Order: sequence, then C-alpha cells, then structure tokens
Amino acid sequence: MSFQPRSMLFVSGEKTERFAKAMAAGADLVCIDLEDAVHPARKAEARAQVLGWLKQQSEQPLPPGTPRRAIRINSLRTLEGLRDLVALADCGLRLDALLLPKTEAAADVLTVQAVVGAQLGGIVALLETPQGIEDAAAIGQAARLAPGPAAPLMALMLGGADLSAELGASFDQAGLAYARGRLVNAAKAAGLQAWDVPHITLADDAGLAAETRAVLALGFDCKSAIHPQQIATIHAAFRPTPAELDWARALLAAVPAGHAGGDGINVGAFLFDGRMVDAPLLKKARRIAQRAALP
Repeated sequence: MSFQPRSMLFVSGEKTERFAKAMAAGADLVCIDLEDAVHPARKAEARAQVLGWLKQQSEQPLPPGTPRRAIRINSLRTLEGLRDLVALADCGLRLDALLLPKTEAAADVLTVQAVVGAQLGGIVALLETPQGIEDAAAIGQAARLAPGPAAPLMALMLGGADLSAELGASFDQAGLAYARGRLVNAAKAAGLQAWDVPHITLADDAGLAAETRAVLALGFDCKSAIHPQQIATIHAAFRPTPAELDWARALLAAVPAGHAGGDGINVGAFLFDGRMVDAPLLKKARRIAQRAALP
C-alpha cells in the first residue's frame, strides 16, 4: 500500500461530537476507537454511531486535505470484536485502514482479511502483549498471505500501554526499548510500516518531540496521537534539521552524471566531501529530502 502516514490521531467512538474536530486537526489518518476508549456498557451504541457516521461521510465528496479514515475494533478474542467485524461486513463500509488490537498470531490478520478484506485499504496489527511481540516476525509475514483482492497487512504498531502493564515494565523509552526494536525489525523484514504508540502526557510538547525523533531514528514511520494539539508537534519532529537537509541536497546533487541506476540510488561508490558514498547513504539522503517536502 502506497499510503504512509506520519501521524494518526485517535478519537473515542463514544464522542461523536469530536469526530469533525479530529478530522480537521491536520493528522494524516484519523482512527475512531471502538476498543479502549469506549465504556464496556456502551459498545453497541458506539459501534452503531461510528459506522453510521462513517457511512454518511463516505457518501459525500471529500475536500482536499481530508485525512484518511480508520477504525480500531475490539480484539477478535472478545465477543465485541467479533460483533465489530460482522457489523462492518454487514454495512459494506469501505475504510482506508482497520486497526486490529492485541494481535498475537498471523491467523488474526487472516481472519480480518477473509471477512472484510475487500472493504479495507490495509490492516494494522497492534502488538501489545508479550506473545504478540514474541511472534512479531510470523505476524509480519502474514502480509504475504493475503488471499486474492483482500487488504494487505500494511503496518505493525506498538501497543505500549498494555504491553508495559503485562511486562511490569515502565511505559517509557527504557521499558519499551526491546519491543520497539523487535517490532521495527519484524516490520521491515516483511516490507511493512512500523507505527509507534501515542505519547500520553498532553502538556509535554518537548517530550513528544523528543520521543518522535527517537522512534524515527529507530526506523518507525508513524507516530500516533491522542489529542489534536499533538499533531503539529509530531509533524515538526518529522522535518529534517537545516543541516540534515543541506547535507542531503548536496549529496544528491553530487551523484556523478551517468551513475544513477533505474531507481536513482544504485549508483556504485563515489567520493563526496572526502568520504566514500554508496547506496545506503543515498537512500538516507533521499528519505531526508522526501520528509522535507511533506506539508
């Protein structure tokens, strides 16, 4: 799937009055949450409201800049998760993505593909249990098993709050270091995106910016958010520094004439600024230039 968000904003499926505000917050993707953000006694009501609202929205022309839309259903290991899946199939709604919480096996992804795969642009597997992290590589390989036109697995996402609670670990960089590394490696080995958990302290722009830059350095592609005010900070953290951008542009401009391969990267080695440069550094430079071009 070509769509690669920098940011995803969660909004509670109970708070219909917040849906329009979430859609206008500037996030690349808005995810309406039917799982943790909905009280257990109000699951059925929230499900009906969310699917009805999304169905109505899908029938209207989308203005330029409208974010992509997703829902997070409940775990397939719960009755509410199965009800979510059946209700989505019955209404025929098409979504850009579906987030699958507490994914612990490739079979979880295959089930969603079989039931509603034709209605989705992609599936995001949330790994938020020790078992999910342990089997991250096998889950990632499910991307290659999508039957026919079914939606592909597009990303692995860290569910840090649930995972840290089960591990008895701190919900911070140190406590989640192993899980983040394992998830990124599994995602990239399968050709998938890697998405990170939200920064849960709202009045902490500096902490959010630092955490976003840290996970980008690990190889993550998207940082999720729980409040509209976090989106601008996340997007700013994605932008390269002036020094990084100057380096990338100078390197890309220095590629010797006639050296570029079909992808513009496979050029062999050449000398730049006193150092030998080859394909890996050119890929890094191109990523920096692409990030600088984002709005």
